[in-house]
Parts: sequence; C-alpha cells; structure tokens
Amino acid sequence: MNLFRSEEHVRNWPQYNPDSAEGIMPARDWLFVFSTEERKHMLDGNYISRWLPLKSAQQADALRRLGKTGQFWEGPRKS
Repeated sequence: MNLFRSEEHVRNWPQYNPDSAEGIMPARDWLFVFSTEERKHMLDGNYISRWLPLKSAQQADALRRLGKTGQFWEGPRKS
C-alpha cells in the first residue's frame, strides 16, 4: 500500500496502473476496513482458530459498507 497526498498524485505516479483506480481510497476508509473486530484480536492466543476465519467476511462487509462492491474488490476469480 502506498500513501499519497491526493488522488492527483496517485495518477501522476510513474507506476500508476489505471486498472487499480477503484482501489484509491482516503486513509480514513482504509482505517475503517482494517478496524474490524477480528483485527482487534490479532495478538490473542486463539486468533488463528477463533478470529482468522472471520477476517474475509468482516473485511468484505466493511468494503460493502463503503460501497466497494466491484470486481476489483472481489479479488481473483476461483476456478
């Protein structure tokens, strides 16, 4: 993840890929995505068995709540 001052700076970056434009979000939105309940328990002794299985669903819910529902956010298609 790279942090930029503005969307304009992102688009002027030499390595900018227009296919990733949907992934441009303000830091506050990324904070929301990574502030799921599962993240609050990453240091718990039972994290892998109790919380890790919930990670995908909780992050997907956070993204949906931000209106991020396109194919970019679904990730690669499983065959």
